[in-house]
Formats: sequence, structure tokens, C-alpha cells
Amino acid sequence: MAKKTGNTCTGLVFIIGALCMCLRDFSPAIVGRLTPLAGRSAPMSLRGKMAMRQGPPETSSEDKAEAEKRKLAAKQLADKRPRLAPIPMPFGDVSLDLSMMSYNQFVPRMYNMCKGLGFRKGKILPSIGFCSDENQGYPTILITKHFGAYPFNHGYIGGIMALDRHGPHAGHADDVVLVHAPHVGFEPDLQVYGTYRRRQIAANADSGDMQMSGTCGKVVGVLQPYIDTYNALLGRIRVKVEGEEVLISLSRLLLPSDEKSDEDLSISLQFDELLEEGALENPYLRQSSTSIFRASTSFSEKFKQIVSSEELSEEGVVEGGWRSLKNSKLRHLLTPDMFTFVKSAEKLQGEEHRLERSLLPNLPDVFTSPYDNELSASLICMQSEFDRSVHSVAAEPAYKGKNLMLISGLNIDVSPAQELQEAFPTTMFLPWAAYVQLKDGSRRVIEQSELVSELFSHSTENEDAIDMEESIRELFVRKRSRITFFDSNTNKKKAAQVL
Repeated sequence: MAKKTGNTCTGLVFIIGALCMCLRDFSPAIVGRLTPLAGRSAPMSLRGKMAMRQGPPETSSEDKAEAEKRKLAAKQLADKRPRLAPIPMPFGDVSLDLSMMSYNQFVPRMYNMCKGLGFRKGKILPSIGFCSDENQGYPTILITKHFGAYPFNHGYIGGIMALDRHGPHAGHADDVVLVHAPHVGFEPDLQVYGTYRRRQIAANADSGDMQMSGTCGKVVGVLQPYIDTYNALLGRIRVKVEGEEVLISLSRLLLPSDEKSDEDLSISLQFDELLEEGALENPYLRQSSTSIFRASTSFSEKFKQIVSSEELSEEGVVEGGWRSLKNSKLRHLLTPDMFTFVKSAEKLQGEEHRLERSLLPNLPDVFTSPYDNELSASLICMQSEFDRSVHSVAAEPAYKGKNLMLISGLNIDVSPAQELQEAFPTTMFLPWAAYVQLKDGSRRVIEQSELVSELFSHSTENEDAIDMEESIRELFVRKRSRITFFDSNTNKKKAAQVL
């Protein structure tokens, strides 16, 4: 038996060692078509701001040396010049350049940031608000390693936060950290978001390649009906130049009607920006299934400019010279202010539809932006859930009198190469914002630029991190406690036999 146990121990230690291996810092070029920016300035450190009212504390030589290191790190970051413009989003612009970091750097920096705020070693219980996908395992393992405790769970599928779990979380520790991160796949070979190579899916019979699948699958599933509806809309809008005028042909399905639609999902057009004033009451021509209108001045100018300056493909051209807005060079003419999605309220009830409710008002911007739909949707989830979570944790009585940090960002799952089927996935973390509430009652929100600088100023070395291989090995040599049950009939404790 001893020999068998030893072999089992060795095998498990090997497996855990492989899982806990810190991957190389991998920062692929995952965003393109962005413009240069000026350099960033280094904000005052978080610890400094929160300690202002308390006066200057006494510092040891080690503290002074650490402060100098952090000051140098902040200067190094401030001296770097971003090359990519931030992405405009509903809750504020999101910077990807000089912001994201690999998880093996992010987690120890986050832990050291917590300790710098007064969180105590061995008293911190992390909680994760991650999706349920299997490729979120590596971040979870690293959080366990650096915080010395397997994280509590605040997450629903899709990166939605379960905000009814604060009480149990708070009751398990003196200091608490919540890490919220929806996720999106990134395929470096194709340079696209929203897909991920999984070795668990049967390989292509012809090539032997691992198959791609949507990531996050919940986000992809929510978006697909809206994408289909949007593409159908583009196909029902046709445009052409006739003489000096630009004409727009619209399917009658798109025109205002007094009849209630039977469809759960539809699109409502905003005609003021699309058609000339009074066009709905006085169309250019009525036909059996369509109506033709004169376009608005602004739409006409944009369409004429494209026609005169670009060689348009025959994509979407139909009889009579009409061009469908499905044409890749024309689809952007339908701007976000020209349409909205309409869905039955009954179909949006419940927590399982929260992601859809968050995305719905922003989908016109998602579909008309130059970025992949899945990336934009994941960033919206990140922002909206942080906003919702801040108000929830700040009002939670169970968190009062504790050190607390809520940090939100986006997990970017970099698809493994075909030849690295056994490799653990590389996950990047894009910080968005944090909320800090200390036991003395002080609290504040840290915006992205300051949060990135604060994290970057901390070391990637964590002297408190646990040796997970040794922890697993210790389980096999520790004296096992008896598992007993109290029998009220005999008033005796009985021990169960363990195999």
C-alpha cells in the first residue's frame, strides 16, 4: 500500500506542479487600427491618498526602499508612450495599450497592493466573479496560490456578479477581495476576438486541427439573434443615386405600423436621420412590398462620397442598380442613432437574462463599432457589472468594519497554438476599475489609469505565496482525522471506515 500511495502522491504532485507553472508573459498584438496618443502622467499612489488625513506615518528603511522602487516603477510607466487609442464605451473609454498584464504578474501585484493597504497575511479571503468556462481555471489557481485560500464564488456564467452572496463571503474572513472579470477569447493566428481553440473538442477529420468555439459562449449566444436581426435589417435597406438625388428603398416590414408585432425581437428605425423631412407621409414611390424615399441631406452626402471615392464591389447589388447596406463599404452608413432593438419585456426577466438586459441598449454601438462584437460586448459587461457591484458592496452591512477591495477587469483568453495542445491557456488581465473600503471607514473608487499605475508599482514577487506542490504532498503524510457521526439512539460517536 505504501508503494501505491507514493506513486499516487508523485503523480498528483506532478500534475499540480504543471497546473501551477507560471506561464511566460505573453502580450500579443490584439488590437489594431488605432491611433497614437500622448504619454500618461503618474497619479499619486493609492496608499498616499488614503493616508493623507492621518498624517505622515513613521517609515522604516525597508519601507523607504519599497517606496523608492514603486516611485521608479510609476515613472517608468509614465515615460512609456501609448500607441493605441482608448476604445469609447458607455461607462468611459477603455485603454488596452500599457494596461493589460499576464495573470502571473497581475495576481501577485494585486496581493501586494492589498497588503500595502493594510490587508493582513492569512486573513484575506478572495472571491471570483468569473464565468464558469474551463479556461478560467488558471487564474483561479494563481489566486489560490498567492492568497493562500481557494476563492469564494461571486460569479454567474457570462461574467455576471451574484450580489446576493456578500454575507457568506464576509463571514468567512476579516479582509476580503472580490475579483470580477468577464472573459473573451482571442485567436492570435486569425487576429480575432470571440473564439478559442479547445483540445477537448474533436479535431477536424481532414486537418487534425483542434476546433474553435465561441468564447465567451454566453456572450456569443446572447449576441447571435441580434446579429441575425441586424443583418436582415441591412438587407432590407437599399440605396442608389438617381440624378442628383439619393433614394432609399425600405421593406414595408420596417415602416411604422399600428399592428402589434408578433415577433419577440425586432428593430425600430429612427427615420429623422435617414430620410428627408416629411418623407414618411410623402414617399417618392410606393410599390407592392417596398416604399422608396428621398434620403436625408447628411445620408446623401455620405453615400455620394463613398460612391465617388471608392470602387464598390458588386456585393449586395440588386436589379435596378440598388445597393444593399450589407455591402461592407456601406453598412456603417446606418449609424447607432438610426436604430434600436426592441424585445418583449417578458423575455428579459430573471437573473439569467441580466447580461442581455445590460447589452440591449448598447447593441447599436456594438454592431457599428470597428471592433469585434464579442470584445465590445464583454467590455460593456465588465463596466456595467462593476457599476452595479460597487453600489451593492458599499451598502452591504456584512462588509462594514472590514478591509475590502473590489477589482474589475476583462480576462482575455489567448487561444493555444495547435502544437501546444497540452499547454495551459495564457490569460491576460485588463484592469478597469477598483473600489477600496477600509476598516476605518475610508472608501474610494480607483479609475483605470490610476489602477494600472498602482498595480504596476507593486512587485510581482510574493513572499507569502504558498507552495502548492508541497501543500498537496503534505496531505499524504499528514495524520488523518477520524470522521465520526453521533448516534443519538445510543448516545455514542461512531467512526466511519475510510477506504
